[in-house]
Amino acid sequence: AEETYNSIRIMITCYVWMTGFGNFSFFYLKGDYSLVRVLQMLWRLNFLVIFLCLSQGTTYILYYICPLHTYFFFMVYFTMRIGKHLNYTRYGLRFKLAIVALIIYFLWDVDSGLFQLVHFPVLSTTPKLGATSGSMWEWYFRSTLDHWSTFLGMIFALNFPITSLFYRKLEAQPYATQLLAKGAVAVGLLAAFYVWVSGPFLQAKLQYNATNSYFGFIPLITYIYLRNLTPTLRSYSLNLLHQIGKTTLETYLMQHHIWLTSNAKSLLTLIPGYPKCNFLVVTVIYFYTSRRLYKLTLFLRGMLLPDDLGKCIRSLVGLASAIGVFYLVALTLDSMGLVSLTTIAIVSIICGGLLYQTIMDVTWQSFCESAPIGAPVSSNSESNSIIENMIANGGAPNADVESTVGRLTPPIIGTIFLFIIGVTWHGMALGGAGKIKPLHEGCDAMVNNGRWVPVNSCNEESRGTGYRDFGVTNYATCSSRGASGTYVWGWYDTESYTHCRFEQRDAKSIKKALNHRTIYFIGDSMTRNLYHASLRSMGMDSGAYDATQPKHADITNSIGSTTVEFRWAPLATDQVSALNDINSGVGMSAAEEEDTDAGGAGQFLGPDLIVLGGGTWDRLHVFATDEDKQSLAASIKDLAKEMRTARNSGTPVAWLIPTTINSNALNTEEKRDHMREEDVEEMRALHAESGILSSSSFVIDGPGFTMDRVSESYDGVHYPPFIYDAGAQILANAMDWLLPEKEIKSELPIPPQPGKMANPFLGLMMLCFVFIGLMFFDGFLGFSFLASLFVKDAMPNDLYEEAFSALHKKMKLPAIEYERGPSSSSSVFSSAMSIVSSGGTWGKSEKSNSNNSAGQAAHRSNSSVDQKSNATTVDEEIAALLGGNNSDIEIAMRK
Repeated sequence: AEETYNSIRIMITCYVWMTGFGNFSFFYLKGDYSLVRVLQMLWRLNFLVIFLCLSQGTTYILYYICPLHTYFFFMVYFTMRIGKHLNYTRYGLRFKLAIVALIIYFLWDVDSGLFQLVHFPVLSTTPKLGATSGSMWEWYFRSTLDHWSTFLGMIFALNFPITSLFYRKLEAQPYATQLLAKGAVAVGLLAAFYVWVSGPFLQAKLQYNATNSYFGFIPLITYIYLRNLTPTLRSYSLNLLHQIGKTTLETYLMQHHIWLTSNAKSLLTLIPGYPKCNFLVVTVIYFYTSRRLYKLTLFLRGMLLPDDLGKCIRSLVGLASAIGVFYLVALTLDSMGLVSLTTIAIVSIICGGLLYQTIMDVTWQSFCESAPIGAPVSSNSESNSIIENMIANGGAPNADVESTVGRLTPPIIGTIFLFIIGVTWHGMALGGAGKIKPLHEGCDAMVNNGRWVPVNSCNEESRGTGYRDFGVTNYATCSSRGASGTYVWGWYDTESYTHCRFEQRDAKSIKKALNHRTIYFIGDSMTRNLYHASLRSMGMDSGAYDATQPKHADITNSIGSTTVEFRWAPLATDQVSALNDINSGVGMSAAEEEDTDAGGAGQFLGPDLIVLGGGTWDRLHVFATDEDKQSLAASIKDLAKEMRTARNSGTPVAWLIPTTINSNALNTEEKRDHMREEDVEEMRALHAESGILSSSSFVIDGPGFTMDRVSESYDGVHYPPFIYDAGAQILANAMDWLLPEKEIKSELPIPPQPGKMANPFLGLMMLCFVFIGLMFFDGFLGFSFLASLFVKDAMPNDLYEEAFSALHKKMKLPAIEYERGPSSSSSVFSSAMSIVSSGGTWGKSEKSNSNNSAGQAAHRSNSSVDQKSNATTVDEEIAALLGGNNSDIEIAMRK
């Protein structure tokens, strides 16, 4: 939603920041730059998204978070890998990061063309799913939004031991001094936060996008500082957030496939009419599925990509070969026109069996060799005895066992399972809602089926009441009219298999559908009111009561490239004449003349849609005698003929059945004598008998959306504008199948070019912050120095040796030269990262293993700073430094 967009952007910024922090920490501590490590990381980031691309026919760029993390993972990797001997010197790594900062600046913050030069081999300007302006612009846009975030996470990780020691130094001071020092830093950060939240954060979506990469770090570092302000705060963490955080990648990917529908505009509906219960059920399914996919990703990574390069390459080659073979088979079947459920089932069973047998042949021997003969096998199950038999025979199983169980059982089970899945899938495809597409012509019979209901259609709970009490699911407008005692129009629920989901069409979607089109409304005042309602649905203020304007006149309006005309033709003879002129090309508008020129040689292409309506004037003025009736009947038949002529020429024709008459409200004696509801009903029947309805491409049921509101007809004939808005929405939904395909012969718009979001001045500001963070050793980018106003020995650039010496000694990294004795408080970072590398978990509610506990106790007993500040345990402090469990760091490295 528009109102939460900026907040969501900050969350994504934090996520990308964690990529820099976690991966930098891993490479600094472990120094593992092997290809295996890279392959394992790429699997974690891209397995599920590639599976979705292959199975759903989507594009990689559509799930931009995955390429974003992959891209910036490589940035961290190459930064640490190139010149890795400099990583453990005081300034070597910092100078490397300064060079990377300059590259980021010239790549994104300066419109120099460097971005296109670097990326043109893999990105293009061709529109595709997820990148309507081409992948080059889409990637530039997505990466620009957070192009500093990962790098700032790297700086914080580089200064992480110093940050931890900084907290402890302040907490070793007397309480008043500590309060003043911490308060000074907090005031500085909160002042920056206030400037951000009252300025850039309140900007509209497009304006905010241009500033997120430059200011998004402010709320992040403010939160980190305040979240860890005291030992008590650092001693608590919420494991629930940690568990949710582990599956962030999966929840992002699955939100559009499980949780949301209608192009992320609504929640998946499993329990209609009960939105809160439905939200709970769908959300539980969503999170459970995401968690299972997370575990599956890690399981398959461990199975296919073990810590052995040869096995990793063999697994990847085999996987790629299997996918390639299946693709080749699919292309072959498609080229032969043999794609069907039966064919797919047969091919899947055959190829699946071959794949299974290939895997068994390739891996069985190594499996037997990996299990020592005589190894105990738990349970007395038949399967275990079979495995024992196979191992005992050196991989050559007993022939009887092999023939009855080893060979037949797995393929049979697989075939049955595949059959069940296939039948279920086929049933869901036929009976389910399916992918949202334009409505088809079969929806014609249902688009007029609806009613007015007293609900607030903007409120989900009220919409649920509308479904339970009236069977209405979707509404023509998002209006709170129901809350004030009036009504809103909604469509009755339709079966999922019909694929007829009617909905309110907003101005943007209607203008897109009518782009470069001409629409004609021809008829009486009822048709004119529908004309004004259609203009309102496109965002134009039209149809207001105005006694100064002529009532019986033609009207022309243009909205962008769309022309919408109304021709006053109240009688059937007038409508025949107007339609004949259109069919013969007489009296063309400027838009029609352009169509004629485009057709060449005087060929008239005509309007794209004609909406006709009438009957009330005929009943009022030409229905008095038998001669009048005969003449009217002939005119109506001529009108039906002209309608068929228009349809045959490719122009769809919609007919508006006269709306319900409020007989008691008719304001003249003549109308009360000749235009009562029963009189107009006679005209409706005459139109049907004369072929008007059958000659129409579509019929708008006027009584259908007015009979329930007849008391609101103020003059017996006309209704308030919002009543006609319902008719306009019915017509807008019908346009999905009414409007013919149209080739627009105009130059395609030039897609936006990379560099559009560049801001060299704000980029220079970021370089200043980066320089302070790197050369002054401050994870809070200079704000920590405010504490030096009250504590002189807590300046971050003076804490390097003390913070890093014990870390390097414990992790067996190159020793740090220091001028004064190191404080064992640097063991904070050491212990933290050693636990990360071993996969431990932190937090007050978590249990550490005995070795870690002993090590932490030893550090605490030797630390004078800890004794003065009564600080909490090492794991609690570091876990709290990021506001959660240490496993969050581990997750960041895996992602």
